[in-house]
Amino acid sequence: MHGGGGQGRGSATPTNDEIDDEEQLGAVYEHRVVKRLLRYLRPYKRQWLLALGAMIVAMSSSVAIPRMIGIAFDDYIALKDLPGLVWFTLLFLAVGVVGAVANQAQMMQMAHIGQGMVLALRKDLFAHLQALSMSFWDRSQVGRVMSRVTNDVGQIQEVMTQGLVGTLAQLVMLVGMVAIMMAMDLVLALATLSVLPVLIGIVMVWQRRARSAFIGVRRAIAVVNGTLNQDVSGVRAIQSLRREGENVRLFDKVNRAHLDANISAARLSAIMMPVVEIQSSIALGVVIVLGGYRVLHGLLSPGEMIAFFLYAQRIFDPIRMIIMQYTELQRAMAGGIRIIELLDTKSDVQDKPDAMEMPSIRGEVAFHDVTFEYVPGQAVLRNVAMTIRSGETVAVVGPTGAGKSTFVSLVSRLYDVTHGKITIDGYDVRDVRQQSMNSQMGVVLQDPFLFVGTIKENILFGRPDATMDEVERGARAVGAHDFIMRMEKGYDSTVEERGSNLSMGQRQLVSFARALLANPRILILDEATASVDTRTEVVIQEALNKLLRGRTSIVIAHRLSTIREADRILVLDQGRLVEMGTHEELLALGGLYTRLYAMTYAAEQAEVLAGDD
Repeated sequence: MHGGGGQGRGSATPTNDEIDDEEQLGAVYEHRVVKRLLRYLRPYKRQWLLALGAMIVAMSSSVAIPRMIGIAFDDYIALKDLPGLVWFTLLFLAVGVVGAVANQAQMMQMAHIGQGMVLALRKDLFAHLQALSMSFWDRSQVGRVMSRVTNDVGQIQEVMTQGLVGTLAQLVMLVGMVAIMMAMDLVLALATLSVLPVLIGIVMVWQRRARSAFIGVRRAIAVVNGTLNQDVSGVRAIQSLRREGENVRLFDKVNRAHLDANISAARLSAIMMPVVEIQSSIALGVVIVLGGYRVLHGLLSPGEMIAFFLYAQRIFDPIRMIIMQYTELQRAMAGGIRIIELLDTKSDVQDKPDAMEMPSIRGEVAFHDVTFEYVPGQAVLRNVAMTIRSGETVAVVGPTGAGKSTFVSLVSRLYDVTHGKITIDGYDVRDVRQQSMNSQMGVVLQDPFLFVGTIKENILFGRPDATMDEVERGARAVGAHDFIMRMEKGYDSTVEERGSNLSMGQRQLVSFARALLANPRILILDEATASVDTRTEVVIQEALNKLLRGRTSIVIAHRLSTIREADRILVLDQGRLVEMGTHEELLALGGLYTRLYAMTYAAEQAEVLAGDD
């Protein structure tokens, strides 16, 4: 009788604070992120050493090439030593080949490390998410959690492997070139590098503005994705209301906002590269003028000036790369913080260190003065005290928001009680291991969730080791076998996403077969027959009359047939247990149950009459 019971579980709409948290950029280096993520790199120490060694070889080759060109000019070309030039050219080529091979080896090792790191990190995240209690999911957006597992992990993989090593390689090359330039001619080196402080100052000013622009782009694409997701999910409603044109207009508005944000960011990016090029040109001009002067006065050889010119030209390449990596490092560190926070999120429902294995359940369930709050200070259940006997079928009824779904959720320990306790066969559910208890329970929800796969795989979900004969017996017991066999491939027929190729009644029958195959000692039905037609309900009810016998069953009741078949009926109102008894006893009281019964009876009579029409 009426649904509900899930009040106070958080908003489905992201707040501005949530969006801001999602789009923030972090510092370039976060020690706690790097320290935490290093554990995922420890299995790859050998590959890291190989990659670092290969990087040093590749960078050394790159740094050596300009100097070798200078030596070739001074020692062989200027002296017209052709044989020596040939041998030196072969050496030059060898250095280039070694550098290329080392660079390829580094890339391969880093790809191996990066993919292995992603594999381990996503596995840990997935396992952790599976263990988190329902209260976490009540207050979390699925999209934001998915972003952690996909986008943030991917960003960290790229930066912790290619980005981090690439930045380190560029720094090594920069230091190497500066060292050689200073060793060749300290005066010319200092003059050439005098443009760097100016460039660094410009970069610092640019970075502050660029950061805001890049955040704006991420926020804009988040709005585009959110609008797209909403409109695709609600396409049926959009078409039924003929809102296509209006929704296209609204999407065009957010899409153009994304375009404007990207153009603004591109404009800032376009400013930086010309600045670097101008500084590079100034440095080259210094080399030409001052270097030429020193060559003319015998302070520098022509070959050394050539090498200097090449170094001055190349020295800005690492600077360009480091500038490009700056924002990526910030974004990765912010993502790393979010991942660590997610991994450190504690489940509100955890096994005690000394939790015991739950023995074979007989099925007595007792509420001992139970109060429960989703939000502190807002009780959803208040001082509920009652006992469900082993093997008894109990129907739970009440108005919308009475606390029915919360009542059954506490039995299976999806949440822990705020006050009081719940016992099964005398054991406090908080004192036993969740797996050992939940493996002896079955739950069928009002909106059954089916996974992409075959019908057989969906039925086997709760008991993967069951035989095909057991699968068929379970399906026959709930009346699902006939419609399954009418499908093209029978039990091997494909179930599409969320079971969209099956009717609501068929999905419900498959979920019944799945729950009953596990042979639970306690069976919880949360409005399990509310969304099926009367004919399908008759099939289910006939099966339940046999299958519930000998099991403790708690049924959130919606239809009169389910209510009348129950051994006892619990009536909840505003979180309190206000009435309890058999159907006849409660009707005789003339209280809330009587009023609910009258409304439900009238609704079902109208449904029957409509069906007859």
